[in-house]
Amino acid sequence: MVTGINANADIITSGKSSSVHSKQGDFKKNVLTCVGMGTQKVKLCSDALISYASPKTGESVNIYHADNYSKENPVYIIKGLDRYGNEFEKEVNAKEINPNCCSYNDMMILNLETDNANDSSYLKSVMMFDKSGRDSYFDEADYTAAIQSLMKDFKTLGCWDSYIFMDKWFNDILNYANKAEKWSFNAKMLL
Repeated sequence: MVTGINANADIITSGKSSSVHSKQGDFKKNVLTCVGMGTQKVKLCSDALISYASPKTGESVNIYHADNYSKENPVYIIKGLDRYGNEFEKEVNAKEINPNCCSYNDMMILNLETDNANDSSYLKSVMMFDKSGRDSYFDEADYTAAIQSLMKDFKTLGCWDSYIFMDKWFNDILNYANKAEKWSFNAKMLL
């Protein structure tokens, strides 16, 4: 498991487990509890594909493959704690995510779907989240605009390595989203 902390005091863990998450598992048994700011706690699960938390808001997110996950049916389960300390669980289909209007959690699912679940991609995601101006992992934003703004900053500063890496990462996400959109459109045309 890889653990890191970024400048916004978020915490990330990434388990390289290829196993499918079982809904029958004991969620509380597989959780690491970390003290956040003040009395708010966050929960990070060691069996998740990726986990991250913000002691600032108290939100913690753990992402798993759903039991019926496949490349044709890329369904993920997101669970954790919201900013009020309430446990939540949500199912998300990666093919339905639009990077022009989605949550940070959705973008992290796109990272997983495009095989960009590594420390470098996480740091790009954190920069994108910061550029979006959002406070919550659940708030929707235009992450395409946030990424383009970051790339413009890199270009202005002459940070060409960062620009090229961001461009490749961004294109992976856009290509996936465009293929998913075309698949959805073609499926509707057949009906």
